[in-house]
Amino acid sequence: MKNNICISYAALTGIILLSCNSNPTTPGSTVQEVKTTKIATLTEPASCYAMIKEKDKVLLHITITENKVTGNLIYIFFEKDKNSGTINGEMKGDTLFADYKFMSEGKESTRQVAFLKKGDEFTEGFGKVKESTGQPDFTDKASIRFDGNVILKKTDCKKDEHGCMALFGTAWSVLKNNCVDLSEAAIKLNPIEVKDKGKNPAFIIFSDNKLQAELYLPENSSAVMLERKGNEGNWSWQYQDLKLIQWKGYVLKKGKLAIYGGM
Repeated sequence: MKNNICISYAALTGIILLSCNSNPTTPGSTVQEVKTTKIATLTEPASCYAMIKEKDKVLLHITITENKVTGNLIYIFFEKDKNSGTINGEMKGDTLFADYKFMSEGKESTRQVAFLKKGDEFTEGFGKVKESTGQPDFTDKASIRFDGNVILKKTDCKKDEHGCMALFGTAWSVLKNNCVDLSEAAIKLNPIEVKDKGKNPAFIIFSDNKLQAELYLPENSSAVMLERKGNEGNWSWQYQDLKLIQWKGYVLKKGKLAIYGGM
């Protein structure tokens, strides 16, 4: 009787062990493997992207650090106010979502922007507009359209010896001892001749005492310094055959020909 009990107990133990090992594992494995998906991160040093179509420009200068994006974004559309400001956002997959804080008509504003990245291009996205603010709303990401109207292509972030970027409209000013945005810090002078209307403007920066005028001509890589001459009420700023006079704002003459003018 005792032997029968021992045999039954051994059989029961074998059944329990067999049940515990009913899920086969790889020989030598003691812990069940768990698959994890690693989220891809993007890091890119300071880079420039640009869309230039005739007189329209969209310029993007960004740095990406583990999907965090910071930089500058500029919109220059012909006969419209320039928007220039900073972006702060994040890459989510292949799409950049950021807050764009910019200046336009002397007023600071903030709106959302979205750009789809494909290789060395960023395509701007357009979504629904909030009725209350008139600003883009990217809450519904499925509704964003990347229709290819604004495509920024990677370009050279070329800087001069002072670190100024001509592509982004900045130039070195001796008078200001800094890189300046000519569209904001200078007086714009437009071509006067009808045949030159499509050409880029010239810019003027005055010293604080107005004894000097820094002239930026589109065909020159650096500014020309004009010195003030004449008497009060009849001043002009001159360098070789260039002469800047005050008349309905300012007029720049080359010899006897008026070539640029503006307020």
